[in-house]
Amino acid sequence: MTSRLLSGALLTALLLPAAAAPALAGPAPDASDRAVARTTLTINAPGCEGCEITAQSALTSDYEDVWQSSPVEVVDGVATFRVPTDRTAGLSLSLRAPWERRLGYVTVVAMRYAGTQAGDVVSKREARGKRRASACWAGTTEPSYEMTLRTRKVRVVGVGPGRVPGTLAWAHTTQDWLAPVRRVFDGVMGGQDIDFCEPA
Repeated sequence: MTSRLLSGALLTALLLPAAAAPALAGPAPDASDRAVARTTLTINAPGCEGCEITAQSALTSDYEDVWQSSPVEVVDGVATFRVPTDRTAGLSLSLRAPWERRLGYVTVVAMRYAGTQAGDVVSKREARGKRRASACWAGTTEPSYEMTLRTRKVRVVGVGPGRVPGTLAWAHTTQDWLAPVRRVFDGVMGGQDIDFCEPA
């Protein structure tokens, strides 16, 4: 009787771990399965109704790792993006305005003009006098961030003879920025490719 009880207890002890094993089976979730921290980036763009803004993030440390949003239309003066927080560093903004004509480039937002510091408020007159600027934002670790852009319709050299309507676009309050600082023309920044930014 005692040996039967011991045998039963031993059998139960051997079977229980085997029964529990399936609950522990399977690979641990990798980073792609876990939730990615995101930042809600609100762009206030008064005077640019109907503009389409695209956010992109690229660093010179990895030329193949580029993040880009779909274009977001400015409605009631606002465009909102959900950006992976770790992609806010090196983020730049490009835009297409309804009034633009045959530019041969895409308008890029100047995050910081040479000679300004983060927090400086930049007027149109000041922006028009600038010759160098950075398109690269240093980013944030916050879950939400607001930025105000100023845009003005200006005459620029486009495709073909004469000047065409283009856009002067800049951060109204100078942002923390990353290199490089590159040439702009009367404050107007443009590009034919994504800006690759230098890590801090």
